Amino acid sequence: MKKALLVLLLSGLFCTALAQRIAVVDLKKVFDKYYKSRIAEEFLKQQTEAVKLHLAQLTREHQQLTNEANRLATNAGNAALDKAARDKAQNDAENLMRQAKTKYAEIQMYLEGRRKELQKLEKSRRQEILADIHAEIKKRAAAGNYTYVFDSSGFTNNDQPAILVFPAKHDISDAVIRELNRTASAPKK
Repeated sequence: MKKALLVLLLSGLFCTALAQRIAVVDLKKVFDKYYKSRIAEEFLKQQTEAVKLHLAQLTREHQQLTNEANRLATNAGNAALDKAARDKAQNDAENLMRQAKTKYAEIQMYLEGRRKELQKLEKSRRQEILADIHAEIKKRAAAGNYTYVFDSSGFTNNDQPAILVFPAKHDISDAVIRELNRTASAPKK
């Protein structure tokens, strides 16, 4: 009796499993080919370039302060100058070195602040894009009566594809990409 019940239970689970429809989507491919990803990437490149330009300006200012401080420090040791001129040069050199240290601290704070800001911006844009992608995948899953949709772009700890074999007809990646990009504005000629 127990054996018959177990066989009945297992056959019911097997039949239920057969009734499940499964699809796969290459999430990396979809993300890379979605037009909003390219827009976000270009925006982040522009932001990074603006940071680099400002950083170059701050670095030039720091270098000028350091060079001038070194020049004055050299004058402070020049025996050809009178004591008052050497003392003034030494005092000015020390002031400029403090300014250079302050400028260096400003550079470090700027870098850290912009790095965090860019990371936050990138994460935000990525989440927006993934929300669009997930919404479209859910629509496709509902329309295709798929119970499960697996990401085929992932790899295991052995650097092997997480999904080794699947029928190409169950890959909905291209359909998702087409639908997501359908609303992209046509390039101007």
